[in-house]
Amino acid sequence: MQTKLAPNTISYEDFKNHLTAYNFERKKLAEKLQGLQELRYNDVPEAVVQREKDGGAFLEKAEVQNLVEWKLKFGTYRPSLAKLVASNPVEEVRETTSSAFSLMEDNPNPGKAIATLSKLRGIGPATASLLLSCYDPITIPFFSDELFRWLHWQTDVDDNTKIRKNKAMEDDGNANRKIKYTAKEYASIFDKTTTLRQRLSEESGETITAVDIEKAAYNIIKSAQEEKGTGAIDDEPDAAVESKPRSHPSAKRRKKQETPES
Repeated sequence: MQTKLAPNTISYEDFKNHLTAYNFERKKLAEKLQGLQELRYNDVPEAVVQREKDGGAFLEKAEVQNLVEWKLKFGTYRPSLAKLVASNPVEEVRETTSSAFSLMEDNPNPGKAIATLSKLRGIGPATASLLLSCYDPITIPFFSDELFRWLHWQTDVDDNTKIRKNKAMEDDGNANRKIKYTAKEYASIFDKTTTLRQRLSEESGETITAVDIEKAAYNIIKSAQEEKGTGAIDDEPDAAVESKPRSHPSAKRRKKQETPES
């Protein structure tokens, strides 16, 4: 893959092309997720916005379960993880998500909200980021494998041309790198997404959202893997314990860890 697609150098035009490719060419993904795409990107965020207007944003347990179902089908399916999430009491899900969303009103940094959501069984930084993304799709990125790998492509200098090149684009090394799914990794994703989102928004004069970056990253990484003849790797162990720590509709707006997740 070309160095120009590195996150620190990608142009708005190339970014937009990959975002469009995700939206219109990933039919196999849409079929695999069987309607969950609409729920993840539209139905749940819109419901959260309405609840905020009615007095307070929160997620219902069924919505959290559906989002986890989307996430597991999006990556590697883990029945044990779905069971853990299903074991959370309805009221506890409402109260915990409400508390997390309230934290975002006064502090744009999602660290505390991620830690709050991680108190729910089966919820770690990656799943917590997915829930927060439904509250604030503009600034909060979902911790997907593809987003992490793209944002953390390492660059180096070519000895002959003295031009910085992207190692992952040359050898696919980072396109399949291992991920630990830690709060520290998510903090890095958030910072890099914010920087990229602001740059592309300034260059284009349009509002580039964290969801836009998530989708473009998916297409860029999947394209790189397809070009190299590699598939997505399975980073998750079988056990269920992940480490822990608004516009689109929501512009205004225990001690438990889960398995390293995709």
